[in-house]
Amino acid sequence: MRYLLPVLLVAVPLISYVVWYRLARDAALRRREGTLPQWRDAPWSWIVIATLAVLVAATLGLAVIDRNALGVYVPARFEDGQVVPGRVGE
Repeated sequence: MRYLLPVLLVAVPLISYVVWYRLARDAALRRREGTLPQWRDAPWSWIVIATLAVLVAATLGLAVIDRNALGVYVPARFEDGQVVPGRVGE
């Protein structure tokens, strides 16, 4: 996992750019031909699709991580007139 993060930090933006470039080139060609569907010309549909994809990926990523590996969070509390800060413990 330690070596995967730097690769992802480089690969994800590069792959995203290549995908965007090909889609934009295809849309420009179809727009010139007059065959571009109206929904593909609107940026909101792509924003919603990308947001949902990130949401699903983040949810699946959090489901894979072992939640108990970090311990249990104990919130801050008021005890004997003092505020005891929160902590992560057993």
